[in-house]
Amino acid sequence: MKINYFILAVAFLAAACTKTPDPNETEKNARLISLSVDEQQIIVPQEGTASFLFRVEEPAAEFVFDITSEQCQIELRIQGTTRQPEYFSIQSILPSQEEGVYEVRLQDNGVRLTYKNAVVLCLITSRAGYGTSMITSGAFQVISSMSHAGISDFYFSKELNPSLQADVHLDIASAEELYQHNIEGNIPVWLEDLHLTPSFTSGNPVKVNGVVQESGKSVQDFSQPVEYTVETNEGTVLSYNTKIVHFTGLPVLIINTENGDPVTSKDDWMNATIRIQGMGSFEDLPQMVTEIRGRGNTTWLWPKKPYALKLDSKTPLLGMPKHKRWVLLANFMDRTMLRNRMAFKIAQSTSLAWTPRNEIVELIFNGRHQGNYMLVEHIKEDENRVNISDDGYILELDFHFDNEIQWFSPHGQSVQQSGIPFAVKFPDEDDITAAQINWIKDYIDQAGSAIYGPAFKDPETGYRKFVDMQSFVDYWIVFELCINHELANPGSVYMYKDKDTKLFAGPIWDFDWGTFSYNASPQAQGKLFMTQAIWYKQFFKDPEFVALAKERWNMLKPKFDEIPGFLDAEYERLSYSAVLNFKMWDPTEDKNMNGGNLINGDEPLTYTQAVERMRNIIVERIQTLDQQINAL
Repeated sequence: MKINYFILAVAFLAAACTKTPDPNETEKNARLISLSVDEQQIIVPQEGTASFLFRVEEPAAEFVFDITSEQCQIELRIQGTTRQPEYFSIQSILPSQEEGVYEVRLQDNGVRLTYKNAVVLCLITSRAGYGTSMITSGAFQVISSMSHAGISDFYFSKELNPSLQADVHLDIASAEELYQHNIEGNIPVWLEDLHLTPSFTSGNPVKVNGVVQESGKSVQDFSQPVEYTVETNEGTVLSYNTKIVHFTGLPVLIINTENGDPVTSKDDWMNATIRIQGMGSFEDLPQMVTEIRGRGNTTWLWPKKPYALKLDSKTPLLGMPKHKRWVLLANFMDRTMLRNRMAFKIAQSTSLAWTPRNEIVELIFNGRHQGNYMLVEHIKEDENRVNISDDGYILELDFHFDNEIQWFSPHGQSVQQSGIPFAVKFPDEDDITAAQINWIKDYIDQAGSAIYGPAFKDPETGYRKFVDMQSFVDYWIVFELCINHELANPGSVYMYKDKDTKLFAGPIWDFDWGTFSYNASPQAQGKLFMTQAIWYKQFFKDPEFVALAKERWNMLKPKFDEIPGFLDAEYERLSYSAVLNFKMWDPTEDKNMNGGNLINGDEPLTYTQAVERMRNIIVERIQTLDQQINAL
């Protein structure tokens, strides 16, 4: 073995092995001054041994290396820790032919076939009257023969891959199966082309599909998993499968407007194209024509803009049923990026006939990454959405009062003004007739009169003649569980009916303001807080409605108990996205439009802290509703 001696930095550390010095003992001052390792790496054969040399000033020394002994003098430790290696250990320490030089023989413990540890050699020296001190060598590597033959380093350099913003180093980890490994990591930028040139280190030739690969030269397409193989000197084939998260791992939605113009209007549609990369989780969408415009009320004023899309033809997107109309929610003020997502999940657990399906995406807008967005089904009449006929109606209750066809009903309670603001969302203002408008106004008036009439509890002539009780119960439960005060305003509250059906509550919409938090609704903590919103004050005077509320809650609670687990999974799935999104957008800016006060209360937190806070509140809220509803 070629011997390369080098001087090591010396560090005094607290010793793991304790020994009380004997005052009568002759002072020993053996000092570790150098360590000899071939290229600073020890290769240990499977179930075999390998050795290295070290030097001390004191010749003819003997060393106790049993770490269980109080007299231990020399040991190995994992660099930066006080832990001894698990996969190999010192078998013997013997003097070499050169004075003051000793050979350490390492034994493979047979615990693991592949390993690579950075270790230091520690010499414990006793000095009379001074207790115990420790001197350590610099770090060197101990690597199994199989790991040495295999791939020990894998990365993409910016020099060889100019589309990257910086070098990308990947981790190599053992898989569950013998001889199987994973090459894992994240390419944190969006690349249209994943043909990349990797650089790697291996003791033996590396192949893909039997073809030898050259580090820094051989190109592979990493849009799909790539399997690298290495044959060891013993004839064993080691496999290395790439598990690379490209960008954030989420689907990528790519929109380009005509001439690259920004979207500046909520009223005027602009020509654009849309394309979706499913990133292996969904089917790709080839480029197609769309129209785009802004949307939202307060949300349109935030720096990160929400959009409405109108495709050229009905098309399924990301596994959701085909339609022309879609929405891109920006969720600007939501540090968790999950408020709407969680609310939709909760509503989907109930009997509400339709809750907008949704998927979280990365938006590339006119060539620039614009962050994390939610692609959502727009509230529209359709057999796969609000399933009503052309004679049916979709109604919105919203204090903004900014729809074309709207009126105030005197029956009911609102926070923002007297009466309840109703608007027709379907049929469209261009299609609805005066007779249809009068008909739905009259129906709402009859329903309101029955709800607040003297016989409102009567099953034949009271409010139950006009409204579907179960949908209104489940709708209320969703608002209570999500801590959404908009039911009382009301804002973005929806109802629908077909010509010959009762009035149904739903679907839910717009759950990013103040939800899953007591910041905007401190009155909700520990109690119910939406029992007097719109018509609910009257509904809760009916024992039948109260009984149904208890029944529905107890039936739905097992599903709600699964929601924290869903949140945990979504948190993990969005972790890469959160890093990039919050480099671009600062949710604390929402206070500029709320009298200087934060809206949700978690805006200054980290993504992890915000999600933990949401989880705790959901768990607490489920407990609160379980107690309070059953006590009605």
